[in-house]
Amino acid sequence: MWQLRKHPKGLYILFFAEMWERFSYYGMRALLIFYLTWHFLFESSFSLTLYGAYVALVYLGPLLGGWLADKYIGFRKAVTFGALMLVAGHGLMGLHGPSAEETLNVDGTVYELERPEYSEARERFIVIDGEEIAVDGFVQPEEGSTTREVTFVQNGEETTLVGTLEESRNPFFTTILFAALALIVAGVGFLKPNISTCVGALYEQGDRRRDSGFTLYYMGINLGSFLSGIFCALAAATLGWWAGFGLAAVGMLAGLIVFVWGQSWLEGRADPPAGVDLKTPVFAGLNREWLVYGAGLAFAVAAFFLLQIASIMTLAMHGVFAVVTLGIIVYMLTKLEADTRNAMIGLLILTVSSVLFWALFDQGPTSLNLFAAAHVDNQVMGSPFPAPVLQSANPLYIMYFAPLIAVMWTWLGNKGIEPNSFIKFGLAMIQIGAGFFVLNLGIQTAVPDADGALRISVLFIMLMYLLHTTGEIFLSPVGLSAVTKLSAKQIVGFMMGYWFLASSYANVIAAGVAQATQVPEGAPTEVSLEAYNAVYLQLGGAAVGLGVLLLVLSPWLRNLTKHAERSLGPHEKERRSEVDPAGVSMDRTES
Repeated sequence: MWQLRKHPKGLYILFFAEMWERFSYYGMRALLIFYLTWHFLFESSFSLTLYGAYVALVYLGPLLGGWLADKYIGFRKAVTFGALMLVAGHGLMGLHGPSAEETLNVDGTVYELERPEYSEARERFIVIDGEEIAVDGFVQPEEGSTTREVTFVQNGEETTLVGTLEESRNPFFTTILFAALALIVAGVGFLKPNISTCVGALYEQGDRRRDSGFTLYYMGINLGSFLSGIFCALAAATLGWWAGFGLAAVGMLAGLIVFVWGQSWLEGRADPPAGVDLKTPVFAGLNREWLVYGAGLAFAVAAFFLLQIASIMTLAMHGVFAVVTLGIIVYMLTKLEADTRNAMIGLLILTVSSVLFWALFDQGPTSLNLFAAAHVDNQVMGSPFPAPVLQSANPLYIMYFAPLIAVMWTWLGNKGIEPNSFIKFGLAMIQIGAGFFVLNLGIQTAVPDADGALRISVLFIMLMYLLHTTGEIFLSPVGLSAVTKLSAKQIVGFMMGYWFLASSYANVIAAGVAQATQVPEGAPTEVSLEAYNAVYLQLGGAAVGLGVLLLVLSPWLRNLTKHAERSLGPHEKERRSEVDPAGVSMDRTES
């Protein structure tokens, strides 16, 4: 951290502001799938669809927030506005209200069912004549069915009741949930693309400190992500949802305070563009600045309604991605010269390939989170920890391995043997596939715990996350660089938007994949484990297969794109741009 002293003072502010912003975002994200299924008692299929729609909108938001900041209000105002919406959104998540209520209707007789606020063991109790009795079996015959077979022991006798499960949720607090998620979506859209741009604005062209400045900034991102997975998860598990989400809100508030307090250290470099009049009323008595804020709130309102029709939005995303991809192909064939078109073909292959990578990678906060709660022995040296803590593995590994891989690329580049973009993509796909194979191997070693649930050692999922992280480091910065190198110059901004659209679409695919891992509630633990094993085996095979195909095709693809690849000079100096300015993998919403 002492290296910060060598950089502009503004980097201090951006480092800590972004650290706390990532603390809040990833802390909430680690808990979200459990919150939806355990507190609101949504079916896992709906919860996963809602989660996918939420993250898809998170990746689309920066397109709007970045454009409005560039054209009108500047980066400083955009970051402040985004942070305010994030504080409000995370704060609302902490106001969760009472848990959804469950009752079992057996031929007109209604029994109350109760459960702990946070319980990875999914305990339930049935209330009979005012007495809480532990439920031993809670079986759903098939996905989507409202029928439940409830088994318990009362006065030494085993009793089984078959009835209809009825759930009731407080509509006010359900509305707050969707409002909170919508505000976070819009807040990320304004903050994420613009706080990163603030970092670059601190340095003049040619300033040798720029690369190391981004490295330090990047460390703040991952430090916040690492700490959030631990502390927010522990707070939720020990104190309640209000504490986990409340801690995320406090983190975001800390980031906002730091940013506002230190704005003067940005030296005016993040102010609105010169010549833009933000004060003169232009529509309905509102000036341009307030119209921009209104557009941000309108985006939040749109997100609020889209999240409530998540399944329809999911279907729409399939169509949107297909239509945009087809439009790019038509443009390539009709408007571009041969060399430019060939480079665009290479970029299109990389971008479409990235959809599969991110769909697999984003199993982490969804199906892998649920898998960790149900089938992983989450303890270190005999000390147990909540399943969401494992979401800290990725940022921890990035902090360790990203600098090492950056050094490796530099060393290979100096030797003239650094792999090209297509080889790196292929190796990334093989690594993420191998990660799932490691988990499949672990599943074969599963043994029952004290409650009879089949569990594997935490070492298997930690090794899986390691392979997923190194795959991310191989792919993410290379993809961003490829957009700038291989795009036709007249549509480079549009193609960057297409890259983010691919990430957004990947989350929709990820939700669908995660749904395939789920079995009816109360199914035998071996049935659940078999479902995870089957899906993860298919995922691993698909990823490795695509990775091998990219490696085989890499000589042809390299030759196809050589005009764009060599445009920066001899000895392939462009390789230095195949990583972000710091030489390391950044969060996908960073650029």
